[in-house]
Amino acid sequence: MQRDGGDENGNGGGGNGGGGNGDAPEYQLVELNPPPTELNFGEEPPEREITMVTHDASTSFFDPTIGGLHDAASQLGWSANFTGPSGGFSVEDQVGTLESVVDSGPDAIATTIADSSAYDNVINRALENDISVVTYNTLALSRDEMRDKYGQALAYTGQDQVAAGYVCGLAMLERLPDDASLVTPGLSDPGHAALSARADGMEMAIQQNSDIELTDRLNYTGDSNDGISRIENHLTSNTDLDGIMGADAFTWFIGNALENQGMTEDVTAGGFDLTTETLEHISNGRLDYTIGQDPYSQGYMPVIQMFAYLDRGMPAKDYPTGAEVIDEENIDFATERSGGWGDLRGYHDA
Repeated sequence: MQRDGGDENGNGGGGNGGGGNGDAPEYQLVELNPPPTELNFGEEPPEREITMVTHDASTSFFDPTIGGLHDAASQLGWSANFTGPSGGFSVEDQVGTLESVVDSGPDAIATTIADSSAYDNVINRALENDISVVTYNTLALSRDEMRDKYGQALAYTGQDQVAAGYVCGLAMLERLPDDASLVTPGLSDPGHAALSARADGMEMAIQQNSDIELTDRLNYTGDSNDGISRIENHLTSNTDLDGIMGADAFTWFIGNALENQGMTEDVTAGGFDLTTETLEHISNGRLDYTIGQDPYSQGYMPVIQMFAYLDRGMPAKDYPTGAEVIDEENIDFATERSGGWGDLRGYHDA
């Protein structure tokens, strides 16, 4: 994701007020587009419907997102739905789902955008039918690109993927031995814009802050058997490897592969997301850290922003969820918190 001001990574002028060194400060231009609703501040707001669509509904990663979606909807008296491809990551299937959602006519849609062009027609059709649209988790477009495509910049709730990858790379450097010389970045799908951006950030952090060499990116796929096997082959082919990072919720594959090869003490390992398997690997010392992206807020904030827009006329703004480093120091609380998302879904019958 890129802001309207600052450099290509969304960074501004050093945090000193934006003046002295000539760099532009980071900023977000907010367009005052009237909502497709009548504003009435003197009455109880009406019940509305929001549908949240993901590129992959098969993973437990989105359990806290679903919980956040329904927490916010219940507080507002809205109805909410969460949907997406049940067979794994698929832009084509997600776009088909979005077409059906637009036909059903909710008041608002929150969607991931994992490709720079595949969503253009369906998003424009939603907007033309007075369905407000915001994005979350994955956004493959800059704000200027969205203005060109949709006539407006859709608000985004989630990480700056390059910056989050950079944090992951720094976390790796902090944990590597002093004589480390080789690190592998990995991801499950090179065609997934957010994962590729994270890998960019991971590599940038290593290259800018050390003399450590990087291997080619390892594509370990989203299939556990194939993925773990690919990582094991990579480990045995690179016996001088000092560290390996994953860019997605399948980071736990790395922990399995290291354990299978008896290399957990020899290779520093980390990555992304707070899946049960990844947290267990950190607890047991098979992974050293992982980066959280606050998926709860990715469900909660789009609903609140749509209420503020549709019933109070306040345009939605980007909401950065940051990068949370989980390691042996805070793993107990992270595990306790993650253990509650299933209960929250059950509470909302979602």
